[in-house]
Amino acid sequence: MVEYLQVELSDKVKSVVISDLLTESPAVIVQGEYGMSPTMQRYMKSQSVATGNTFGGLNSMNQAIMEINPTHPIVEQLEAMVKVDKESDETKDFATLLYDVAAMTSGYEVENPANFAKRVMSLMTTKAEKSGVKEAELVEKTEVELVE
Repeated sequence: MVEYLQVELSDKVKSVVISDLLTESPAVIVQGEYGMSPTMQRYMKSQSVATGNTFGGLNSMNQAIMEINPTHPIVEQLEAMVKVDKESDETKDFATLLYDVAAMTSGYEVENPANFAKRVMSLMTTKAEKSGVKEAELVEKTEVELVE
């Protein structure tokens, strides 16, 4: 699992490690010894934009560490998905979504909000389909709630 995440998220994190400190969260993003905090990264980015420079290089040099909670149900689900088909788009999206949520809860910005939204919508659609709710029923129920 750790190896899979390291490969899949290699452009986003320096490494993936198992945490023994996490109890409720599936994952968290932390900075290494010399890394910049999310606040400092936003400041540097805004300064570079204000001066007309590009904000390149800092992100690749400042990759954070992803710590995962191996006993969390979301991580266990991802591990099961990796065992079944680690090359599927669904598994890759699930891994990236785990990273995105960990980044957001750790104070980082999601790099591509449109792709993040697509991953969330896909997960929601899959969940609705598995629960037996058809799209037409979902739309009808939503319309009724909006009228009330």
